[in-house]
Amino acid sequence: MLIKILIIFFICLIIHQFFVENWKNIEGIENEYKEYDKNDPLILAQQNAGNIEYLKQRMDKLMGLDKEVQDISGNLIGLNDQVIALVKAQADASQQLVGNTPLSVTGV
Repeated sequence: MLIKILIIFFICLIIHQFFVENWKNIEGIENEYKEYDKNDPLILAQQNAGNIEYLKQRMDKLMGLDKEVQDISGNLIGLNDQVIALVKAQADASQQLVGNTPLSVTGV
């Protein structure tokens, strides 16, 4: 059950990151494209250098998500441990209320 919840959580996280957070950036990429002047090699080289720098900045931003995902994963492991402890405490409390011996029913 917990594995299914984790799978759903990470799928939602991925969908959120790719479609909601980066939607503006995807549109921005389409709008920032400029036609190359293919007759001037210097302008072509400068445009390529600018594009490479832009792509490097985008990759650096994406690489920063790795630490964030690891932090979330660590928090999720801690939360899982807490839920397991709560379930065990609740099972122990119910066992104390009910006891170990079955009830005897008479007069039936």
